[in-house]
Amino acid sequence: MIPHPQLDMNMRLAKVLAALLCLIALLPAAAFAKVADDRISKPREAGSPMGAIGMVLRLEADGSALGTGFLVSPCHVLTAAHVVAGPEGISADQVMLFFAGSGELGPEYKEARSFAALSPARPLVWGESHNFDQGSTADRRDAWKKAGWDDWALLKLDRCLGDEGFDYFRLLPQTTSELAQGGARAVISAGLPADHNNDKLTVDPACTMLGQVDSTGWQHDCTTMPGNSGGPIIAAKPEPGEAWPRVVAITVIGKNEHWEEMKAQVIDPKSPDYLELLPTAVPVSAFLDKIVPYLPKDPVVDAYLAKHPIPDRGYDIEAPKPAIADLTAALQKNPRAPMLLTRRGFWLEVAEDEKAALVDYSAALRADPSFAPALYARAVLRGSRDDKLQGDKRAAMADLDLLIKRFPDIPRLRITRGSLLFGDYDYRGALVDFDAALLADPNNISARLTRANARVELGDLDGAGEDYDAVIKARPDTAYLRVQRAHYLMRVRDSDAAFDDIEAALEIEPDMPSAISARAILHIDQGDAEAALADANLAVKLDPKSGGHVALRGTIKHVMGDLAGAIKDYREAGKLDPTEPFDPLLLFVALGEAGKISEGRQELQGLIKRWPTTEWPAPLASYLIGDSTEQELQQAAQQGTEVLRKYQDFDWHFYLGAAAMIKGDKKKARAYFDHVVDTDMRQFLEYNLARVFLERLGGRSYLKTN
Repeated sequence: MIPHPQLDMNMRLAKVLAALLCLIALLPAAAFAKVADDRISKPREAGSPMGAIGMVLRLEADGSALGTGFLVSPCHVLTAAHVVAGPEGISADQVMLFFAGSGELGPEYKEARSFAALSPARPLVWGESHNFDQGSTADRRDAWKKAGWDDWALLKLDRCLGDEGFDYFRLLPQTTSELAQGGARAVISAGLPADHNNDKLTVDPACTMLGQVDSTGWQHDCTTMPGNSGGPIIAAKPEPGEAWPRVVAITVIGKNEHWEEMKAQVIDPKSPDYLELLPTAVPVSAFLDKIVPYLPKDPVVDAYLAKHPIPDRGYDIEAPKPAIADLTAALQKNPRAPMLLTRRGFWLEVAEDEKAALVDYSAALRADPSFAPALYARAVLRGSRDDKLQGDKRAAMADLDLLIKRFPDIPRLRITRGSLLFGDYDYRGALVDFDAALLADPNNISARLTRANARVELGDLDGAGEDYDAVIKARPDTAYLRVQRAHYLMRVRDSDAAFDDIEAALEIEPDMPSAISARAILHIDQGDAEAALADANLAVKLDPKSGGHVALRGTIKHVMGDLAGAIKDYREAGKLDPTEPFDPLLLFVALGEAGKISEGRQELQGLIKRWPTTEWPAPLASYLIGDSTEQELQQAAQQGTEVLRKYQDFDWHFYLGAAAMIKGDKKKARAYFDHVVDTDMRQFLEYNLARVFLERLGGRSYLKTN
């Protein structure tokens, strides 16, 4: 049985959440840290270092938007581009307001009552402000990758507050490579977060800048809330011979599912999801050359630009070797540093060297057996790789059991373990974990979505519908949620509503491969093979590396009688996703129909070599090549959970029906296919093949004729 293809989700850096774990990467699962919020309040007095930090206010017809900014010269303020950008982007004609100092300006400035001075400010030079919540999947991924380097803006003040007693910050540029080779650096963040009032600055006095951990910008563990955007991240101590303070980066992106509730997410370095929750900053090295003409003369900046004239864009996730080399250099100085080993493991995953990544995660745990980020990374990698012969799934479960024992209230752990249980068809066990995640965090979107999927498989269709409706109500502009509900609606035979959800998803995210693939599934479910093929072709064109999309197209071609096309697609799907065991089984059927049964058996023999002999569908493949009896097959099909036994019953009836059809035993084949269609398991690609085979054998009509 092959489930219909699902959306390829965002990366954590590497291909870490394959198939069943992909939902976790969709929406950040908040971790409620047990560490204290150590942010403190600091005055903004003119003449003091922190007096250079103020508020940037963008006035709009429908209200105002604000963020943090800071003086980098007597007349210039640095902030984030998204703080400045209006609906039409950024224009030199815009007029902002910058507030500084401590005082009382008057009631007309409701968000700025506690400031002493203000000046109009106008954009001078800026990077791009990218919207990674809209557009196609490719557009959003591209926007995300650019955001950590381009989200900056320099404003020119009409009134030079630096000439009126306010100090300004100097900059401390450093390349991504230099920071990685140094391991990390201690920093301080400051800003005007929305969970505090603006009477004083809010400062996180002790955090760490790790450098590029994610696919864009630099990551740090300073507590970040709305309002912090555009604020400075300051080196915690001066470089030898240099005056303090100097700014290394600008705060731009936080990861917190509970911003609307104004809950601060304090990131604990000992927490298993520490590296997943890190906020992003734009290093000053990414844009220094653009703003240096407007800055006071600074020998540190001049020396840096003489050595590094090209803006720093960090590591390319398509070419991870430099990141691995830099972290290897850092490990030569500190070979047992668990954080460095874990970070290098992430980049080795990007390089698709999963074996080496596992070595690094295990080395980190030998250095510090309590280092939860490495244990979680190892569990996720083992779960996504799922090498049957290596026992990955069992090892991943063991790691997660240890983590949940230590951190019982972190939803992400429950969702990850629940997803692994889901993948093992233990839907009741998965439901226990998803319920526990929601008990710890009732508003967790990922937990509710994964619970909806489990409820569908357990037959609780009403409960599943409630969960799908709830997540879409909470996130109406998230296209993936619409696609998920569309699959559910097809299962409950509400095709019109399913098509509506797909169209809504494509309005949010045009050219979304998983939405187009889902529409192909709806078309083939209704017997409209030509429309299904057109959509499947488009999905493969948009996402050619998805084995699921290619297998779907192969099945549609198979339904249409294009055996050559089906065989080609099944082969390609198997190459793209070698862990999917049913591509060789579908290929066996197509080759058998094409008179190449010996070639089909060779494909199944290849499957058996890489699959445990007792784990389904190895017993099915063994029977089809003549190495076991039908009685042994049926005994194997009775193993596992209640739901798994139903799926295995579906499988053996379909594939034995196909084998009978290939041998010319139409009566036997028709009996098997009747049973398959009666299960109504339309979530599997084989279901529609059974329908068309049954139609060709004189059974129920299926395909539409145009």
